[in-house]
Amino acid sequence: MPMPNQPAAANAHQLATPFHGSQPWEAPDPVPVMRRELKLLLIEMNVLRVEVEQLRTMEREARNTEQFLSASVNRLIESREHWRQEAERLNALITQVPPWSLFWWSCVDAFKAWRKPTDSGLHWA
Repeated sequence: MPMPNQPAAANAHQLATPFHGSQPWEAPDPVPVMRRELKLLLIEMNVLRVEVEQLRTMEREARNTEQFLSASVNRLIESREHWRQEAERLNALITQVPPWSLFWWSCVDAFKAWRKPTDSGLHWA
């Protein structure tokens, strides 16, 4: 609304511009600001690329480690199973041998050790 104590030109200027202050055509050149922002964005993109590559490398290393550990665990389980089966087989063999036979063979081994000469110059004929 025009004010009665202001000149008509000032009232016309208020009607033409809804905002007070500088006008878009009076603003400084935005190109340098846009260039600076673009450079900052390019720097940020390069930083993000490096971080992504580092994360990919870490992921590959983690995957390789996981595969190695998985293979090691599988080998360990297979080895444990092998030795369990071997222990069961030997236990079955031991149960088949009569106790007097084990005693007999331990006596034979003791006799052989007793007969073995300790001096290299003495030999039994």
